[in-house]
Amino acid sequence: MGRTAAEDRRRAMAGPPPRRAPGPRYKWVALSNTTLGVLIATINMSVMLIALPDIFRGIGVDPLRPAPSG
Repeated sequence: MGRTAAEDRRRAMAGPPPRRAPGPRYKWVALSNTTLGVLIATINMSVMLIALPDIFRGIGVDPLRPAPSG
């Protein structure tokens, strides 16, 4: 049938179950995710550096011309 009140109290006082140690593949998953993130960020910066002149031309802004900032 169902649990008794004493079993519920024992479980509540025991706390959460212990955490397992990471498996042997964990370090490779973490390394792969980090490497992929750095690669994507690098590619994104390269694309932005190439596209910025066209973006500035499209919106009619010359980023090298001095202008008041206000």
